[in-house]
Amino acid sequence: MGIAQIARTNIATNIPVTIDPVIVLIARFTLSWLFLASASDKLKDVGDFRGVFATYRVLPDHLVGAAAWFVVAAELAVGIGALVQFGPAYVGAVLLLLAYAGGMVINLQRGRRFIDCGCGGTAQPLSVGLVVRNLVLSTGALIALSPTLTRPLGWLDIVSVIVGGAVIGALYAAINELLAARARLEEWV
Repeated sequence: MGIAQIARTNIATNIPVTIDPVIVLIARFTLSWLFLASASDKLKDVGDFRGVFATYRVLPDHLVGAAAWFVVAAELAVGIGALVQFGPAYVGAVLLLLAYAGGMVINLQRGRRFIDCGCGGTAQPLSVGLVVRNLVLSTGALIALSPTLTRPLGWLDIVSVIVGGAVIGALYAAINELLAARARLEEWV
């Protein structure tokens, strides 16, 4: 039986497609790390983040301060919720990541590429690559919402979750560095 035939069978019988719990756990813990790290970076200097948020020019000036605090609180809530496996946290992750991508797209369409993305960590200008990154991350948040196969987790599963999370974290960091390097190169040209 081929994959397409299995997919049709599942759709035709209304049986939900399930994913191995290891994949879902990797997505969940990676999202937790991502949002907790991002919130932590913003909390180090909320005033600076407020300034970055203001440069997006998507809200009236009088709302920017409250919105900046809301973003930090939402990221903390999503990060903690993802850590404790609270389902609505993954919905929040999808919404935040899509909102960030939307804010970036608005500014890229306005021709405002060289403002800090406000993602946390090293400052980098807006780019289509960052938008794509956020869309891929939102897909990861959808995976975190997926129903899983019911099976006990063994020691190899736990190791796989840890290694998988570390690999995805390293991949995320590498992609961010490549996007930042590309942006610096474009500034020189």
